[in-house]
Parts: sequence; structure tokens; C-alpha cells
Amino acid sequence: MQPQPKPALAAQGVLGPLRVPDYRRLLSSNTLWWQAIFMESLVVGWLVLDMTDSAWLVALVGFCRSLPMLLFGFYAGLIADRMGRRKIIVMAQALNFSLYVVTLLLIASGQLRVWHLALTAFGLGSAWALDWPARRALLPDLVGKERTVDAMLLENFAQGWARILGPLAAGWLVAAFGPAGCYVVMAALSGTALVNVYALSRRPVPRTSLRPMASPWTVLGETLHYVKSSQPILGVMLITIVMNLLIIPYMTLLPVFARDVLGQGPVGLGILGMASGIGSFIGLGVTNTIRRHVSNGWIFTAGTFGMALALVAFSQSSVFGVSWALLLCVGMGQACFGIMQSSIILLTASDEMRSRTMGILVLAIGSDPVGKLQTGALAQNFGAPFAVGLQAALGAVAIVAIAVMLPGLRARPKAAVVSAPAASD
Repeated sequence: MQPQPKPALAAQGVLGPLRVPDYRRLLSSNTLWWQAIFMESLVVGWLVLDMTDSAWLVALVGFCRSLPMLLFGFYAGLIADRMGRRKIIVMAQALNFSLYVVTLLLIASGQLRVWHLALTAFGLGSAWALDWPARRALLPDLVGKERTVDAMLLENFAQGWARILGPLAAGWLVAAFGPAGCYVVMAALSGTALVNVYALSRRPVPRTSLRPMASPWTVLGETLHYVKSSQPILGVMLITIVMNLLIIPYMTLLPVFARDVLGQGPVGLGILGMASGIGSFIGLGVTNTIRRHVSNGWIFTAGTFGMALALVAFSQSSVFGVSWALLLCVGMGQACFGIMQSSIILLTASDEMRSRTMGILVLAIGSDPVGKLQTGALAQNFGAPFAVGLQAALGAVAIVAIAVMLPGLRARPKAAVVSAPAASD
């Protein structure tokens, strides 16, 4: 059994979690996983746009990628509790690798169709819906709750590199070797990530996971009541819905902005896509500097509001350099959102409710497919700039309203009640 993190880790600074071997394995897997995801989002959007010349179909394939979060989101936490977090992560990563290889074979044989991309997108989204909450819920088990924000900072640092290198590499590979070259690299990254998570220690399933469980609907009702009773968790859930419904879907239309608004090819698209990754590094630095003086909730709400405003400005730009700089600002806000979204929940929720609340978070993220569809429909009828600008403006208003109505979101978190051993498979 992996020993629990020692209190001495608290004196190690933000790098303290790296002293835990299993955390290093998880972090390396996450880095490769994110790299493949950011490459995938670019190459799939470019493929669909090239094959169909339809912003609506680009959004529709993105919808298929996000739909499993809405369908299976809540059950992800229950499944992780019953089967073990490590097992879920390994199975999901194996599915990712298999689907990348299948798509590569379809491209190489000349048989690829849009419906293939939609179907594989649904499969990859299903893997994500199970994988992501399990990875997040595993963090306090590996490093302790007192190091959770540090672990999230390190993960977002790695994710920031993936935001930069993923789009840039995907754009260059598509231009140099075609989409098949991109999928070769994505399969290699996913396969290596699978090896890393397979090496995670086989930790025992916690006792809370072995108790007889009520029906899923009963558990869902109990978990929703728990979420509603906590303003920090409820605020995160509501802002997550707003972000995924109105703001984050802009990423689906990035190929449309690059080609039709800014006159760029795949390399220009890759350079445009990396801007938010560079911005995320700036956001990480700002977050790490102010987090001991400003509450996590303030960082979360201010970052999401700033991201929305930057996206409104981006939607109105037709100059490549200006658009790139605005996406840099978008990345800064998204870093604050990404770090604190999970951190607030993991620090606030009890150990018994951790996986379940992360499952509700995936359910909140499940508003993304609806956002992609409405963004695609608006873009098809009124153009991508109108669609992104209108939704980002509405999102900014909603974020302010939620922050005002839930003052507990902006307060410093209280320690969660520990109700069960934290070990996890």
C-alpha cells in the first residue's frame, strides 16, 4: 500500500507533491493525455471543416465529443467509487489509445467519413467523462488535502505546455504529413500515458465505496442536496454550467475563425491555438502569487469573468496579432478557472462525497454539448464572430450574478469533514 503523504510535504513549496511517486506517475500521464486532447480538438475540427465546409458540422462533431458528460457525468463518480479510481483511469486511457489507432487506420485506408469522426468523438468523450473525475478525486489521496492546490497548480502548468505544444504540433503535422501524421503522434502519446497510469500503485478501495449503495436516483438526490447546501460547491457548479454553455464552446469554432475570419491555414491555426496555452502560464503565475492573500473563490470568479470579456473582444477582431493577444488573455482567465474549479470542490467536500461531487461537476460540464450545438447554429446563421461574442457577453453577466447571489463562494474554505479513509484503488 502506498504510504500516505507526510506533513513535511507542507514545507516543500509548490513542488512538494512531486515527492510522491504515484503523483509523479499521474502527472506525467496527465501531461501526455492533455497533449493528445489539444491535438485532437484541432485536427478533428480541421478535418470536418475541410471535408464539409460547414461550421454546423464542426460544432456537431464537437457536440458528440461532449455529449457523454451529460449522459454519464453523475455516474462517473459512483463507478469510480465501486470499481476503483486507478482501474477506471486505465480502462479509459486504453479506450483513447484504441480509438486513435482506429481513426488512423481509417485515414490511411481512405475510408474516413464524418460519421466516423462523430462516433469516435462520442467514444473519446465517454472515456473522458469517466477518466477526468477519477483523476481529480485521486489527487487528495496521493498528496493530502493540504497539498491539493499545489497539485492542481502543477497539473495546470503541465496542461499549459500541452495547450501550447498541442495546437502548434497538430498544425505543423497536418501541414507537413496530413492528418494521419497527427494521429500517429496522438496514438503514441496516448499509449505512453496508458503505460504510466498502469504503473500506479494498486491501492485498496476505501470502505465508503464498499457499503451497500442505494439506487442511483436516491444517491443523485442526496448528492444534489449536499451540493445545494454548500455555497462554494454550488457556485462552482453554476459557473461551470455557464462556462460550458456560453463561453468554452468558442474552441470548437477556432478553425472557422482561423480560416474564414483571419485567413490562416493549419499552421496559423496552430499558432492561434497556442496563445491560450501561453496565457495559462501567466495565469498560473498570478494564481500562485495571490492565492495566499485572496480566496480561491475570488480567483475563480474574477478569472472566469475576465476570460468572458477577453472572448467578447476576440470575437470582434479581424487582425491576427490582436486576436492572438486576446486569446492569450483568454488563457489567463481559463487557468484561474481550471485550477480553482476542482480545488474548491476537493477542499470543501468530505472524503465520502468527493467522488460524487466530482461526478456532479462532470454533469455540469455536460452543458457543453448544448453549448456547442447552439454556438454552431448561431455561427451557421449569423457568423462565428456574432455567435461567440453574444454568448461570451451573456456569460459575463451570469458570472457576476452568481458571485453576488452566493457570497460563500468568495469566502475562504473551511476544512472538510473527514468521514472515511482516503486510500483509493
